Amino acid sequence: MTARAAGRLAACGGCELGRAGRHLERAAAELEEARLAWGVWADGVRTLAERRQGVSAAEGFAVLDDPGYAQALRMGAWFDQAAAAAGTALEAAGGAGASLLPACPCLSAKEQ
Repeated sequence: MTARAAGRLAACGGCELGRAGRHLERAAAELEEARLAWGVWADGVRTLAERRQGVSAAEGFAVLDDPGYAQALRMGAWFDQAAAAAGTALEAAGGAGASLLPACPCLSAKEQ
């Protein structure tokens, strides 16, 4: 029986399912990087809003009233949702160690 490495997709690797899985793994990693980059950018927007308003984060939530910062926070939800969706898809495909989908038909054929 072909064993699947922990964290790898349940595909033989040589078929299109394996290729799709590798794309999914890269996409999930890229979306996580995009989410982190958004966080750094949004923190910069927050800093600019604090300077503009003459307040600091320690002074409370006044900066949340800044329209630019509010927009940056709303955008963050989209990045979070995209990264979460990619993670769910990767888990469903077996990339998170436990597949919700059946193993690749190529594996079954190879085992016979």
